Amino acid sequence: MLKVLCTAEFDDMWEEKMKEYCDIRRVGFSLTKQPKDRLNEEQLIEALKGVDVFIVGYEKVTENVLYHAPDVKLLLSVRDGPEENIDIKACTKLGIPVLFSAGRCGRSVPEFTFLLIMTLAKPLIKVVEEVRAGNWIKENDLKFRRINENSTEVYGKTLGIVGLGRNGLGLAERAQAFGMRIIGFDPFVDREKMKAMDIEVYDLDEVMRQSDYIVLLARVTEENKGMIGEKEIGLMKPTACLVNTGRAALLDMDALFQALKEERIRGAALDVLDEEPPRADHPIYQIDPDRLIVTPHTAGVSVERITFQSRVLNEHLQNYLKGILPQSFCNREVIELPQFKERGKKLFGVN
Repeated sequence: MLKVLCTAEFDDMWEEKMKEYCDIRRVGFSLTKQPKDRLNEEQLIEALKGVDVFIVGYEKVTENVLYHAPDVKLLLSVRDGPEENIDIKACTKLGIPVLFSAGRCGRSVPEFTFLLIMTLAKPLIKVVEEVRAGNWIKENDLKFRRINENSTEVYGKTLGIVGLGRNGLGLAERAQAFGMRIIGFDPFVDREKMKAMDIEVYDLDEVMRQSDYIVLLARVTEENKGMIGEKEIGLMKPTACLVNTGRAALLDMDALFQALKEERIRGAALDVLDEEPPRADHPIYQIDPDRLIVTPHTAGVSVERITFQSRVLNEHLQNYLKGILPQSFCNREVIELPQFKERGKKLFGVN
């Protein structure tokens, strides 16, 4: 029977379905959801002995791991960006296909991102803290009025989205329902298609100038690391806010923090940081909390995400065994290589 190792979060119901046609074993983080239980390189090599298919969570799948796991013929990544912890080039060189669960965060990230926009627009955190502290008393009515006078509406405001992929378009759809104007920057999109979706595409500088809210949702590449720096932040309106639920590497954190300290922009919300978790003396703790919201890299987390990725990877595996390739195939070129015959092809179309 096909042997499968799973180190990722996985839905119990879909595990039972997979047991009908393979021997699936869950270990470490897959069982405990504790980051400390993710396998290190040595543990991973040991666990992959005799394994045909590896359902990967967040472990680093290095070239060394792959060379010392000769039985592995297929990788299934739960992540929308498997390249973040899997050496894709090494997989290709060894003839191992990498399939992934595209779209697993396609609802949770846009929803969470819009929640951050609304929290920047409305002083929700502040008023909740005041009420919890017992300060909602008659003598403080004026204080609460002053807090709420900072509340703004998102209707009619301009939302600039940097990265018009699945998550960016999901955010656009939600924001349009609230009457926001959507503009964006993405050098790879079809402008006519965006126009049909009522999204105006501009260069990055123009998006920074026009937007009331700027959201970073682009994938990180060598070319766009630090793409939002001092110059770009300097183009923002003083009433504008910046939200990053994409990747920390897109943003020059020091430039953002300086702009917040000098009150050159209204505020920011960060779900990703250059250091996670942040050290005790991290600059975020020096910023006025009314200007900066920080959340612990949770934009993509939801109960439904686990069910989604489990279902999709089960479908991918069943189709692969039937000789059907999914669209979410990270290294499709591998099937043309001679080394594919020695690894991945041994499972392709066997059922």
